[in-house]
Order: sequence, then C-alpha cells, then structure tokens
Amino acid sequence: MTAMRAFVCLLLCFFLATFCACSSVPAAIGGSKGIVVLDIGHFLGGEGACTPGLINGKRISECSFWYQYSYYVKKVVEDAGYTCYVCNRGNAPTKEPLITYARRAGVVQLRHPDKNAARYPSKYHPDRVASGMVSADYAIWRKADCIVFLHHNSSGGWTNGASPSLVLHNKFNGKPLAETLARTLESEILNHGMPNGGRGCSTAVRCVDADRAAGWLNACDDSGIAAAVIEAAFLNNRGHAAYLAVDANAREYAESIGRGIVRYMRSGASAQRHIREDENKADQGSFGYAAESRRLKVPGAKLLVR
Repeated sequence: MTAMRAFVCLLLCFFLATFCACSSVPAAIGGSKGIVVLDIGHFLGGEGACTPGLINGKRISECSFWYQYSYYVKKVVEDAGYTCYVCNRGNAPTKEPLITYARRAGVVQLRHPDKNAARYPSKYHPDRVASGMVSADYAIWRKADCIVFLHHNSSGGWTNGASPSLVLHNKFNGKPLAETLARTLESEILNHGMPNGGRGCSTAVRCVDADRAAGWLNACDDSGIAAAVIEAAFLNNRGHAAYLAVDANAREYAESIGRGIVRYMRSGASAQRHIREDENKADQGSFGYAAESRRLKVPGAKLLVR
C-alpha cells in the first residue's frame, strides 16, 4: 500500500505541475483579455485630411472613412480573442449612413470636438497638452495594452507616385507596436494593391511638446501604454485615394491594421512597460518646452518648464 500511495502522490504532483504550467502561458498568446483601443481621428465637422477632389466619384475624408471602416479593424482584433473599444473625441453622428457605421463599430463618443484645435491637458498627466487629449485619457482609463489612432495624411494638391507613409509612436512603449504595424502594411498593402512607387512605411517617435500627436503619445507613455498613429495613406496621392475608394480595398486596409495589432498583442504586448517615475520632472514633452506653448494660457495645464 505504501508503494501504491507513493505512486498516486507522484501522479497527482505531475498533474498539478502540468496544470499550473498550462495556466501560466502568457495571456497574449492564443487569445486573451488584453485591451485594445482604436481612436477615430478628428471629429465630424472637423474631418482632418480630405481628397483634393472626387476620386472614382467619391470624396474621401479622414474621420468619416474611419467611422465606416474602424469596424473591420475591431473585428479582426476581437476575432483573435482581445477586447477592443473604438472611440472618437467628437459628438455622435446625426445623419446616415454614419449613424449606422457608428452603431456597428460601437463607437464611444467622448464629446470633446476641440474646435479651433484648442489644446488642453491630460487629466492624468497635466503637463501633457494637446487637442484630442480626451482619447488618450480614455485609453488610460480603460487600462489599455495599446491604442492605435486611426488617421490618414495629406499634403496639398494631387500627387502621383510615392508618398512618405508613416506610423508614429510614443518614445518608450510604442516602437514594437509601430514597427509591427508598418511591416504588416508593407507586406500586405503598400505596393501590394495600394501603389507607392516601391516605397515602404517608416516609423518615427513623436514626443516634443506642441508637435502633432506628441501630447497623446506622451500621456499614454507615462501610463505604460503602447501608442501608435497610422499615417500610411495619403489622401492627396491619387494611387492611395483610388485604392481606398474601392470598398473591398478599404476593408482590406483596415483589416491589415487589425492583423498588425494582433501580431503585436501576441508577441510584444507582454513586454515590461516603461511608466513615468516622477510626474514633477519636466522633459521635452512637458507643456512650455516649445515656444508655441509658452505663448498660451491653457487652463489646468501643469507648467514644469521654467
């Protein structure tokens, strides 16, 4: 009996060890409860980038495009087992088909449309100041693993050939996310349906006070959230715009971004995060570092730069 009991105990220990080992597999592998936030850039009434004219009978604008197609990014992310929220800084649509698009994507309307590009501070990190900050604060509130700001770019009148496709990211936490997104878009979209003269997609840190998107990215960085801004498609590039004007192509573009997010969540999301240690220590992203900021009076902004 003693030998039998020892054998049973050995089997029990083996079972428990195996169960614990299986239970300790990182959550990001094979689906998890990881949280992704998608932000629809700009707001209705302040659309952001637009095509200079009609393309294939359509005029594409940044904000309305992402109301329509953010759903497909979200679906890819959710189908992989992650929780995904879509937000927008503005008010809810009042006309169809945008009402239906917003409902389908489950857009959380943050009701802070920032007319005249007014800048204001993050409520979590008050020396980080930018228009559109409410979206970064939403991701912080959600305790997101990452946030992807869905944007397009534009630079004047119609152009042809290559455009400088770009994914911006925050300084400490966002590089793996941005690089995964850029490589996914390169392998699936750019020069694979969307012509770009053979040019790929680059990545860049954006962290200096008053630079475009820097405030959002810094606020997310301070909270240990990976953040990236998609600026890969140029709406003044005829090739890019013509590609996105076809519904099936626009869906593929959105789904490619979703696949990039999933690849990041499965490989890089479990890495140790950098979190700001001292909220009273100024850096180049603090309000007042840029001369532009020193000329402004922004209620609630924390001025660490003297």
